[in-house]
Amino acid sequence: MDTALALELLRKSLQDLCEVFNQNEFNPLLESDVAAHLYHRLLMNGCPSLHLYSETRICGIDEENRKYDLAIGSVDTELACVKPVLIAQLKCFQRWGFSHQQHRRRFEGIIVEDIESLKQASGVLREGRVEIVADFVHTSQTIGYLNGSWNGKKRRDVLISLCRENALSLIWVHPNPDDKLVVERLV
Repeated sequence: MDTALALELLRKSLQDLCEVFNQNEFNPLLESDVAAHLYHRLLMNGCPSLHLYSETRICGIDEENRKYDLAIGSVDTELACVKPVLIAQLKCFQRWGFSHQQHRRRFEGIIVEDIESLKQASGVLREGRVEIVADFVHTSQTIGYLNGSWNGKKRRDVLISLCRENALSLIWVHPNPDDKLVVERLV
């Protein structure tokens, strides 16, 4: 499997996630629900289970406790790590049960943890490093958490800039004005 095919499977799986959410057949409460559903959809869309890993180590990343949300690649059984063609970090902004402060900490987690871990993986994989933001926020004041501001800048623009600087892809799953989830590749 190569990076282009892995990215296409990821795109299709995110579209599927939007479809079941929009049909009210999937109401994730936690990030782990989204990760599990995405893993399932990747398998259903043809990603061989032999190449799909969650919460896993990547070969060539020295920090032994660093784990990545999703990786597609082959396993090195001697080193117990994945030789990736795609690495994805996932961050969710839930619609229900989270305060503004919790959302803010999650956003800062993208900057401090996710971007940094994907940046660290650049020595192992130049293409195919992806930040996925699953943004379910839809209130009378906000359609999508990334549309709000952080330190005087639009959150979406902050992430776009950081991802561009670090040669990362950024995929945003978010509600449209009709409250239907859509997938948008920002970088």
